[in-house]
Amino acid sequence: MGFDRNEPEQSRGLQEVLTAGHISTESLWLHYVSIGGMLGVVEVEAYVKGLLSVPTFQRDVLAAAANELSDGPFALRAPFAIDFDPPATTPVLP
Repeated sequence: MGFDRNEPEQSRGLQEVLTAGHISTESLWLHYVSIGGMLGVVEVEAYVKGLLSVPTFQRDVLAAAANELSDGPFALRAPFAIDFDPPATTPVLP
């Protein structure tokens, strides 16, 4: 599987949240698995470092886990895939 065009930026955003929130990869992985993530700790670590491409859904579960672990209303937020590529069928309100 190759990287999609926004995957490196999404990975960097996740890494920034982990660094700012002092969240370890292991803590992220434990929470990620508890909410339905399917990757192993080694794959998560490689993705966070930008060394491994993972499916969009798994990236979004990782972002959700990181966002749930980060503290406070002003904490950095990990981006979701939709933050980069809004769907072409987004409804337009009149």
